Amino acid sequence: MMGFNHVSCGLAAGLATLPLAPVHTWSAQTAWVLASGGTALLPDLDSRQSTAARMWGPFTVTLAGAVALVARGHRWGTHDLVLAPLVAAALTAAAASNPWTLGILLALVTGLALRGLALAGAGRIGGALNLVVSAATAWWLVTHGATYTPLLPLVVALGVVIHILGDLLTEEGIPLPILWLLGNRRRIAVRAFHTNSPLERILVAPALSLLGVWLFCQRAGIHDLPSLIAWSGDVVGHLTRS
Repeated sequence: MMGFNHVSCGLAAGLATLPLAPVHTWSAQTAWVLASGGTALLPDLDSRQSTAARMWGPFTVTLAGAVALVARGHRWGTHDLVLAPLVAAALTAAAASNPWTLGILLALVTGLALRGLALAGAGRIGGALNLVVSAATAWWLVTHGATYTPLLPLVVALGVVIHILGDLLTEEGIPLPILWLLGNRRRIAVRAFHTNSPLERILVAPALSLLGVWLFCQRAGIHDLPSLIAWSGDVVGHLTRS
């Protein structure tokens, strides 16, 4: 599945689960949605050639190379439907215990979300600018209450699962959970479409985009132009007061 569609699925899942999430401040809610959207692209940091790896230029390319060694290549370890979510949740739980490491995690998921959205032409953003925006966003979130985001490991695991299920739909498929570690290199796949096929570009991508916009409007209480103006004013007022 294309990177943009992975991120769209993750953001939609974050917005859909927001009413059930134990988060009440604006910063914690933003962190929740970004964590779901960004980590829905996270498993693709297992290849130096992936679009996710080019997110912050040489830094993330190097990181992807290290991940690829541990994961034994693209669409193996990081695409294990059992192990990958558990490892991601465990690392998140460890990172969330300290504001600095939490900030790094939030910068990473923000950067991945921006990278995924940029793939669809939603504002071209280079590696350096992505890093600056991601770091600034993470700093703002941590200093404005994102440290109090219960169940963050759960939503990170959710984003990883969403990515893997998205790739399960493609012809390329995903590895047999855990068995790939024992040398079984077979894959499982639904084979609904090829990655970047006309079906995915023409049907799947617009449908996911519309779903995300609709969920966002529902959560923000935007139903018409006056409510959009009111919501925009609330956001600007909140940011200026902060």
